[in-house]
Amino acid sequence: MRRRRSGTDGARQRRPGRRPSVGRLAVMVLLPGLAAGCTPMLQQYQSAALATAQRRAAFELNCPQALPSVLSEKTVQGIRFEIAEYTIGVRGCGRQAVYLTYCRDASDCNAIAQTGRVQEVAP
Repeated sequence: MRRRRSGTDGARQRRPGRRPSVGRLAVMVLLPGLAAGCTPMLQQYQSAALATAQRRAAFELNCPQALPSVLSEKTVQGIRFEIAEYTIGVRGCGRQAVYLTYCRDASDCNAIAQTGRVQEVAP
C-alpha cells in the first residue's frame, strides 16, 4: 500500500535533481532547431539573389561594376513550395534599376525588372 504525502493533494511534485523526461528533452532540443529551420531561407538565398540581380543589371546598365542592395525580402507560398522574393536595387555608372528576384533555391534565381526602365541618377 502506497502512502500519499500530505499537502500534495494528489499533484505530482518534481524532486530536485530529477532529469526531464525523454519527451520534454526532445521538445527542448528539436523545437529551437525547427524554428531556426524556417528563418534561414531568406538569409541562405540572399547572396544568390544579389548575384543574379547584379548580372542582369550589369548587362542592362552596361556597367560591370553595378552594386546591388536588398530593399526588401519575404517568402511567398507557391503552389508546391515556398519561394524567397527579394526587391533589389542596383546602381552603377550613373544609372539605377530595381529588380524583383525570386529564388526557389540557391542555384535557381530569376531577376525581373520591376521599374520597366533604367533611371538616370543625379550625381
